[in-house]
Amino acid sequence: MYKVKITLPATVTNLGPGLNSLGLAIGLHTTVEVSQRDDEQFIVETEGEGAGRYGIGLRHPVALAMMRVFQREEQATLGVNVRIKNMIPLTSGLGAEAAFWVAGIIGAHNLMKINYSRTEMIEMAAQVSGMGSQTVTSIMGGVTASVMSGDSFIYRALPAASLRVIIALPELDRYASEIARVKPERVALTDALFNLSRVPLLVEALRLGDLDLIGELMDDRLHIPYLKPHIGGYDHVVEMARRAGAQAVTLSGDGPAVIAFAKQNHKMIATTMEVAFENSGIKARTWIVPVDTQGIVISIASSA
Repeated sequence: MYKVKITLPATVTNLGPGLNSLGLAIGLHTTVEVSQRDDEQFIVETEGEGAGRYGIGLRHPVALAMMRVFQREEQATLGVNVRIKNMIPLTSGLGAEAAFWVAGIIGAHNLMKINYSRTEMIEMAAQVSGMGSQTVTSIMGGVTASVMSGDSFIYRALPAASLRVIIALPELDRYASEIARVKPERVALTDALFNLSRVPLLVEALRLGDLDLIGELMDDRLHIPYLKPHIGGYDHVVEMARRAGAQAVTLSGDGPAVIAFAKQNHKMIATTMEVAFENSGIKARTWIVPVDTQGIVISIASSA
């Protein structure tokens, strides 16, 4: 029996002004075990966040990713068992779906014992999932920068200080459908320059762990202004988090998860954000997690 275990962190992308470029891996994880079966069945078992969300197991992104690899290689294993233990909330802006795609691609390659390099894995995951920033950040951990240039996916791992991140996730049933078309096709040049001018200094602030500087640079004028009207009480949550001691507050990815950076009083800030959402009639959950500098962890076991 051949078994592959893949653990991947959650990701914060579109980080502050770094729209479609900067990613940060954080300490919520999904673990996927992929093993061979003696029959021809493809079984998917799920637990944790989003368990049962995809109904039929073959519709799960892990299974879909594996199928893409089988089709590309024009071969497949006889039977497969997939066990997913997921701690990353779905459709939250924390990269769970991208982690599923990465796990499926890497699991399939390992089952078939295909010797792809990490670069090839990252490029394939970015292309197949359509979520390049999330996939590379989940694989490499820490802080990453990435961009699509024609058919090429260019990325780098960047130095990252040890930081703790507060996450507040409001329960908004219709959020994903509401924001599907809110982003503009054109933006003001002044807003674009506002974002662009802050990215290099934000990269340096993340390297140093300079939370005061991070707080000065985390504002965004291209992304959040169009999303926050669909998150009830967003401005109130940001204001209350800052009053409680947060140096910076922003959205994670497309949201609705809100993240905060702080030097201290993390528990108090988390509680404050949760209460602030409740004051707007919205239930929210909170986590306090470190930056994940390790990225993907793969273990392989084989038995007769």
